[in-house]
Amino acid sequence: MATQSIFRFKEVNFKNFFKPKNNSKIYIYPNFNGIILGLFIFFCFLISVFYENNSGLLLSIIIFFIFFISILISHQNINNLKLSFLNEYYLEASQNKKLSLIIENSSNEKKLNINIDYQNKNIENLNFFKKINTIKIDFSKKYRGKYGLENISLNSVYPFGVIKTKVNYKPECEVIVYPESKKPNQDLLNKFNINKFIDADEFEGIDEFKNGDSYSKIAWKKSTLEKKYIKIFKDQQKEQKFILDLDKYREIEFELLISYSVYIIKYYYLNKLNLTLKHKSNIFILDNNEKSLNQIYKYLANVKN
Repeated sequence: MATQSIFRFKEVNFKNFFKPKNNSKIYIYPNFNGIILGLFIFFCFLISVFYENNSGLLLSIIIFFIFFISILISHQNINNLKLSFLNEYYLEASQNKKLSLIIENSSNEKKLNINIDYQNKNIENLNFFKKINTIKIDFSKKYRGKYGLENISLNSVYPFGVIKTKVNYKPECEVIVYPESKKPNQDLLNKFNINKFIDADEFEGIDEFKNGDSYSKIAWKKSTLEKKYIKIFKDQQKEQKFILDLDKYREIEFELLISYSVYIIKYYYLNKLNLTLKHKSNIFILDNNEKSLNQIYKYLANVKN
């Protein structure tokens, strides 16, 4: 390890060494082993002074040099790392989700033995051989609302285990916790045609057969040996416009109602069905775009009756 550390020390660009790479401060301080080593250096220096012992002085100088080299390499090892994250994360209440964060190494040097700490716990130890690295953070909240992430710490005791280098990041992002999904009562299930068998296909007409069309839909009575036709059907359920108006269900406790709403919204989004959510003067249109889904989740996370 000492040989590898010396080679890394030779590669250091001293011109740009103290140039800040990001807004986060790098903290460098001795750990417990570093304090013991520092006391040992001081003890060797005292022996060399009081007893005029050159070997003690030489030993203190050598150890101090190792101590100094450790500080430089530790700083370089953790520098040029940048933490990136989404502006918003979406999470269902009472559910555990792993939030993805990106750590980018903007230098060409490999970063070794980097610990990632969150909530005073080590969640991962990484060697950064790639430019882009992904870490996962467990996140769970019981109640709906808007939350933030706590500080994330990157730290290392590389190379000799006597100097600790640390960078703290405060993620400027929000975690939107929307209500827990609960299966509605049978009246709501029936009203919104959920888990209910219906004959949604209605005959619309015929069209010329094309490659890729299903043979089961061939209109044999209209087809000939030279030309085939298929029956065209339309999905009635997808054509219908369903409106979920929260103001119409006053008899249902509000927190339970919005949990029912999440269940209905998920069903319609997964089945690519049309749905309009209304509450007071607010109207949201759910379509196949995830952005429309997140917009509704964000509203339900903070809505008040």
